[in-house]
Amino acid sequence: MRASFRWLSLLAPLLVMATGCVYVVPVPTAYHPEGSRRNLTEATASQFAPGQTTVAEVVLALGEPDTAADDASRLNYRWERVNMHLARGWLVAVPDAAIGQDWSTTYSHDYSLSFAFDRCGVLQKVGTTNVNEHITERTDTP
Repeated sequence: MRASFRWLSLLAPLLVMATGCVYVVPVPTAYHPEGSRRNLTEATASQFAPGQTTVAEVVLALGEPDTAADDASRLNYRWERVNMHLARGWLVAVPDAAIGQDWSTTYSHDYSLSFAFDRCGVLQKVGTTNVNEHITERTDTP
């Protein structure tokens, strides 16, 4: 009986200190962040038919391109999409307060939608490219 009481007296402070919480929360998302074009997705390319769509139709549908050749033979549109937020950290409740640390990481991608036209302004090729991956870290202390 005495031995079990001694173990309990040693474990009780450890249990009190361990009442905090360690967490990792992946949050899948799919949105365009502030400042990104919102009218573009990976499926946008399928709206335009090679051999039929003209430069004017693409510009009317999507707006001014981000880059264009002088003769309008190539148009390029860019956008960014956030794919996931990963939140992780620890938190311990103490009387009248809480101490801890939060970290968050945002994973996003830059995309490019490219159009190639012939001399008559008729679409020849259209394609979407995953240009770059962004990882943004943030740290907060409650």
